Amino acid sequence: MAAFTLCNCIVIAAMWVGHGGLDQLRSLAGLLTATGQLTGLYGAFAILVQLVLVARVPWIERRYGMPQLNVWHRWLGFSAILLLTTHAVTITIGYAISLGMSPWTQLVELVRSYPNMLGALVGFVLMVGVAVTSARAVRRAVSYETWWFIHLYAYLGIALAFAHQLSTGADFVADPLARVYWVGLYVLVAVLLIGFRWIQPFIAAVRRNLRVAEVTRESPDVISLEITGRGLDRLRCEAGQFFLLRFLTADRWWKAHPFSLSTAPDGRRLRFTIKTLGDDSAQLQAIAIGTRVAADGPYGTFTAARAEGRKVLLIAGGVGVTPIRALYEGLDRGRGETAVLYRARCRKDAVLSKELRELSDARSHQHVVSYSRPFGRRSRVDPLRPEWLEQWLPDLCDRAVYVCGPPSLIAAARSSLRSLGLPQGQIHSERFDY
Repeated sequence: MAAFTLCNCIVIAAMWVGHGGLDQLRSLAGLLTATGQLTGLYGAFAILVQLVLVARVPWIERRYGMPQLNVWHRWLGFSAILLLTTHAVTITIGYAISLGMSPWTQLVELVRSYPNMLGALVGFVLMVGVAVTSARAVRRAVSYETWWFIHLYAYLGIALAFAHQLSTGADFVADPLARVYWVGLYVLVAVLLIGFRWIQPFIAAVRRNLRVAEVTRESPDVISLEITGRGLDRLRCEAGQFFLLRFLTADRWWKAHPFSLSTAPDGRRLRFTIKTLGDDSAQLQAIAIGTRVAADGPYGTFTAARAEGRKVLLIAGGVGVTPIRALYEGLDRGRGETAVLYRARCRKDAVLSKELRELSDARSHQHVVSYSRPFGRRSRVDPLRPEWLEQWLPDLCDRAVYVCGPPSLIAAARSSLRSLGLPQGQIHSERFDY
């Protein structure tokens, strides 16, 4: 992936130089125009790479893991918006200086006179809106469904910007080779997105005939769904991984949501434990038995393979216990002692704690459930503090640690573990948020 990105960056720069880009650097107007051209080209390419990162291409996902790809996708998106903003500002000012008019007059003239410029401006506004709603402060204020729906407008913005790119870009108007190169990039990205995000999951849904077989209520706002179908033993999924599920009803077939396995896969069923965190997950509380399901996956590198033969400490927070519970069941019994620490707000929120206890008792492993809001009084013991962890597990530094839960829990656990001397490579985390 890195080599592909670097090679294309070099090709883009070489084509720009070949089209006379360096000749513009002799004046302030030319320098601003050249800056606008380069930032526009690299901004467009950054968006294409950003889409590839979330196209769910199997060999890319297996190499890096979807959580890491999502992080890169997010920051590359902000970088692309910065590049495109710089493109719009510098090229407008550069043209204005060269023609002796104000930047505002030049902007109006560009929109009126250049083909597809108004569409490009609308596309830019749409992409800025997507970037704004991706900021953490905004994401906390909107539901997952609202955030996801707003994200769909990015595709419209990209299409509008591409039309502008081909019709007015200096690298495309007079160079058929450049047009073929960029059209090829966009087609490649479209094929990856449509193929791996839509066609493959629906073909798999038809072939495997996945359906909701059982619904179990774990708490007032948490259910477990069991899904059965054909050929589940050939999915090659591992405990700790997750699927993107589409429930094929009239109002839900087009929405995919990530849910972690909450039991180790046995080739006969897949179980997912789901908490009400938004409108869609709330509707799943009443999902009908027999509902057909399209399961895209498995995804994730939060698996036993990363333990590299060490003893293990599993740390879960809230409903982040779902992959931890599956991972615990799937861990090799010969690996040695596995310790489990489960942090929940109160007893009713500690879903699957009974199953964790039963697994621990069967294997004679250490198991601690801690409540941040215990009945009757505040907890006086924080099990994530370094001194408590060190006293509880003297061999902590020899263990591989898996952490899953809210960002605050992961940050606290990582801070304590690093202060105790655990190398970064022994701490594996999975954020339980979008």
